[in-house]
Amino acid sequence: MTGLATLGVGPPAPPRRPPRRPPSRLARRPWPIGCTALVLVAGLVTWFVIPAVEHHRGWMTPGDIWGAYRSAHLVVWGDFGGIYAAGTHLVAFPGLLLLFAPLAALTGALGMSESYPFALPHPTAWLVLGPYELLLGCVALFAFDALAERLGVARGRRGLLCLAEAVVLFNVTAVWGHPEDALGLGLAAYALLAALDGRWRAAGWLAGAAVATQPLVLLMLPVVLALTGRRQVLPFVVRALAPAVVLLALPVAAEFRTTINALVSQPNYPNMDHRTPWTALAPRLGGHGQDLAVAGGPGRILAVLVACGIGLWAARRWRDRPDMIVWGCALALALRCATESVMDPYYAWPAVALGLVVASLRLGQLLVTGVFAVFVTVFGDYHLSQWAWWLPVTGAIVAVLGASVPMYPERLGRRSAPSAPPVGADMAGLAVGTAG
Repeated sequence: MTGLATLGVGPPAPPRRPPRRPPSRLARRPWPIGCTALVLVAGLVTWFVIPAVEHHRGWMTPGDIWGAYRSAHLVVWGDFGGIYAAGTHLVAFPGLLLLFAPLAALTGALGMSESYPFALPHPTAWLVLGPYELLLGCVALFAFDALAERLGVARGRRGLLCLAEAVVLFNVTAVWGHPEDALGLGLAAYALLAALDGRWRAAGWLAGAAVATQPLVLLMLPVVLALTGRRQVLPFVVRALAPAVVLLALPVAAEFRTTINALVSQPNYPNMDHRTPWTALAPRLGGHGQDLAVAGGPGRILAVLVACGIGLWAARRWRDRPDMIVWGCALALALRCATESVMDPYYAWPAVALGLVVASLRLGQLLVTGVFAVFVTVFGDYHLSQWAWWLPVTGAIVAVLGASVPMYPERLGRRSAPSAPPVGADMAGLAVGTAG
């Protein structure tokens, strides 16, 4: 029949269907895009609409973000020594300041008011800064969705995951104003995704961008290193540390003592935030009353050491279990809450966020973990006595980790789960989505 059709005799051969085009970059992430829109709307309502309805004196802007925004102005002015010396209480690495700097230059040139050092009722710069910091924080939603896809989570269940992640993320960004925590963890999640796919060059640079934004993610790196071979360890570590070292070079050179004190001592304020059982053991840095400051850095050294132990265990037992690797990263991030001398409510979020990703492998686990995640998010914002606050919050974090432990017997190979799109492509799509 084919031969006759070729000679012009008989019915023609049916036309071949063109191959289907793969879904576009943004089409792969409908849930993060939708949840980003929800977070933006909820943020605008919280900051502007609710205060107007309740006849507040001013807008409800998070106070913590203004010090970092002031430091971004110092970057624009070239005063790198003042980043940690100008009294802005910045203790994180300066990666976020580079993202804030263009916006700071714009709002400064337009003469828009800011709520630093005094609390202004209507800081006009917040009309631009507020939505911008939410978009930066929502990078984490895209990263968690990509990581869940890599683990083989069904698309519908990833929608529930994104909704749960958006709820707990809202407290970090819109309420407390710490987009660096969300952005840093999002970049670290992309680094973990690249490591699971064996793309170590991309994993190293993404980890470096994450560390330069929020050094907390250093707790994840020993677990990520469990996936490496001996040849990849040194290049990965160099790439993971290089961006932070470069960004800190100028502040350290200009104001050595002040910069090192801020980064090593990590001062925190137990009478303004939440005391823990380790507050009495922390070195006292000065002040009294509400201004009493203690060091948070020494306790975090213990967290890093324990995280290295988790990484060694993961290298021996979990190399072929991507789900357990992700859960191990959540466990490592929870160490911060177990060793802090002073706690802030949003400190629990990184461990909770990755715990939700692992829990999404099973619907029942996701629902149970989600209940504990919402509890620790809401309850953490209450200011109670030391034990009345610390015990429930710590217990809820432990419950999140316990409820999210992978319970199925199958051993997923490192490449057996559906592969996510290349990190570069996913990030490009994310950039388009957030820019819109």
